[in-house]
Amino acid sequence: MSTVRNLSILSVAIALAVAVLVAPMAHAPMPSQTPSTTPQYFTCAEIIPGISGSNPSHVVVWLRLSNVTTPNGLNYLLSQMYYNPTSPYFHSFITPSQFASWYSPPSSVVSYITSLASQYGLTVLYTFPMLIEASGSASAVDGFLTALQSAPSNIQQWILAGECIPIGYFAANSKGPVYKPSYVKTPLPQGYTVSQVLNNAVKVNGKPAYTILGRPSQFYAYPFEIWLPFGLEFIYDEYPVFISGYLGQGYTIAIVDAFGDFNFTIANQQLAYQDVACNDLYTFDQIFGLPNPPSCQVIYPTGMPILTPYNLGIAEGWAGETALDIEYAHAMAPGANILLVVSPDSGDDLFVAVEYVVANQLANFISLSWGAPEDVFYMPPVSYNLLYGYDEIFMQAAAEGIGVFAASGDWGAFDLFVYPIEPSVIYPASDPWVTGVGGTTLYATISPTFMVTRTEYAWNWNPLFMWGTGGGYSFTFPETIGQSLIDITYERPFVYEPNLGIDFYTVGHRGVPDIAADANPFTGVLIVLNGVIPPYIVGGTSLATPLSAGMMATVQSTMPTFTIGDLAPTLYLLYQNYPSMFYATQTTAPLQSYLTGIPGFMFQSLGGQNGVYWVLQGRWNPVNGLGQINVYGLSSALELINSR
Repeated sequence: MSTVRNLSILSVAIALAVAVLVAPMAHAPMPSQTPSTTPQYFTCAEIIPGISGSNPSHVVVWLRLSNVTTPNGLNYLLSQMYYNPTSPYFHSFITPSQFASWYSPPSSVVSYITSLASQYGLTVLYTFPMLIEASGSASAVDGFLTALQSAPSNIQQWILAGECIPIGYFAANSKGPVYKPSYVKTPLPQGYTVSQVLNNAVKVNGKPAYTILGRPSQFYAYPFEIWLPFGLEFIYDEYPVFISGYLGQGYTIAIVDAFGDFNFTIANQQLAYQDVACNDLYTFDQIFGLPNPPSCQVIYPTGMPILTPYNLGIAEGWAGETALDIEYAHAMAPGANILLVVSPDSGDDLFVAVEYVVANQLANFISLSWGAPEDVFYMPPVSYNLLYGYDEIFMQAAAEGIGVFAASGDWGAFDLFVYPIEPSVIYPASDPWVTGVGGTTLYATISPTFMVTRTEYAWNWNPLFMWGTGGGYSFTFPETIGQSLIDITYERPFVYEPNLGIDFYTVGHRGVPDIAADANPFTGVLIVLNGVIPPYIVGGTSLATPLSAGMMATVQSTMPTFTIGDLAPTLYLLYQNYPSMFYATQTTAPLQSYLTGIPGFMFQSLGGQNGVYWVLQGRWNPVNGLGQINVYGLSSALELINSR
């Protein structure tokens, strides 16, 4: 990156920060917090202008669930499940068949849509409570969507949106959301190779990289502090539960990604797809001394990826994302099963893949290290009804006791993909039934007297690198019940949005994130990709998210009689009811304490900012949420919740 461009970026960032503070009140309408009563349709020709009519495509029709806001409906049930410890429904979850029978739209609506799809030569792949997916050619999809827009009103009233998903492309216009992986990487320090890092993990140039209990944990090369798997397990206080035999066994973590982890050589030579994800995980385990998971499986609910010259580059980026996700979810829960769920594209087939896991109860926890800025769904032509369709998937996951974690993004509080850049949270981290995960900078030292000093700050917004932890307030969703219970802070009541043309009134909106974990690439990790460790350090909230999902699988294994489900509501209840016990307050403790357990349910961030908002130590904030998981402490906290 040139110096001129650095100064330009810095000046843009400073200008935006000033605009956020001093922009005059605008008169454009606020984004709607309810879906439009008119369905929003997006044809293949609109998504990819000039697309061939024979191009293979998927079509998704997003439906409105029934009995959501009615008395004793889905909203009521979820509130009782997660926020009323005296309710018989508290953490007593339902099955997919119960969800479908109670909340699906009328069967006549489903029959009409599937019959119409068949008339246009489409093959119906799935009928889930909130969506119907079919496949066929782009011309058949567009014919179907055009006909669907003329459906009777008693059908249309149940439709949120209908969209084409062209297969084999990676880019679309604003009508077709494309999700970006939330990881960043930086080269190894100058003069270092991967072999040097691995072979000299105890001492490099006379500088120690701490070993704990005889196992390498960190590698220091200024300004980097590379965390090895055992170091992360240790510093997030997993060791006390590990030595008691709790490693996540009996539970499954699903990783949902686009394209998966595939053989680059074959892909570039033949545009052929060959999965290598589990092989990379096994190599990772061998290098870092971890046991293989009891099970590592890869599934393709909506078809295997088709590699083309249009999508190969972006697919290779997703391969790095996939490797990071499965390797570090596994590192934090070495006894848990790993299920990689691959979408053939980086569009809304990702959400269909999530629903496939939920509807078939294939996992206990789901990790989503990708997202899209919320603001784009409100830019013409608007597509915000899609957000309400996705939200229904996560409502079902919560109702079934499946915990979903999603990355808050790596671009600070901003959407960097519009000009001028503007504040925006990232979806699905902003969904009210997802635990949003922000990013931190994680340091630790051990003194000659075996005192461990643990310091964790926000992964700060850096206008030079244009990165930092995401966070802020949702345009779409109101604050959650849990956030209302603890009276979350609205650090800026108004935030100027230049592209939307509004001063966004943040008060009363869902705050993001809920928690955080290590994400700064300067305190990042190494991955195995295509059988080798690439010569760079990886970070981003794509690291924080699988770390958190893995930690919670380990926590869950300590109390199998109490199903956690969505983590965020439990944390807000704990914060409200046990404020003096919530945080681990000491930053320095004897090493022995990390072997017996650090008291406190969460570690707190000690400071930092994301370009618009800042950390409030000891309180929820739109940078790092409630802080970072203390695995031992949170395992102890489950007993308090379960006994109420």
